[in-house]
Amino acid sequence: MSICQALLAEFEQEVQTTRKFLERTPGDKLRWKPHDKSMTAGELALHIATVPAGVLKMALEDTAPVPNVATRPQPASVGEVLEALEQSIATVRKVLPTMDDARMQRTFAITADGQEIVAMPRAVFLRSIMLNHWYQHRGQFGVYLRLMGAKVPSSYGPSGDELPDFLKK
Repeated sequence: MSICQALLAEFEQEVQTTRKFLERTPGDKLRWKPHDKSMTAGELALHIATVPAGVLKMALEDTAPVPNVATRPQPASVGEVLEALEQSIATVRKVLPTMDDARMQRTFAITADGQEIVAMPRAVFLRSIMLNHWYQHRGQFGVYLRLMGAKVPSSYGPSGDELPDFLKK
């Protein structure tokens, strides 16, 4: 199995869980946030929806500038978030398989003001940021869901609200 095939298989497994989390977003609470320093629920949901494609597109080149995270778009609806997720999924499914193992093992770097600040094999970057970063924000969003009064889906095991599919009768 190639590096891209392995990453894509994991991505496909995680898409279902991520979709469940985003579908539970209360439409009337998109502007809610748990703290003044936090993203709104809508901003975080949209970030989760777009991370896979955004990170993959960034990693297509050998270097990329530090992304601007000072402002985040505020979606108008949960439908907008779910559409962004579907577009992100389609991009990953189309683009990721085009990279061979040699390219995945080459160094990818992030720069700021022309200076390299992070450099690692492209496969490590995609695993760390496209996937692990994605999961970290999904867990964060689970806390948002709980605080907004929504039911938190199971992910790798039970949540306080539901059992994972493999434990349901």
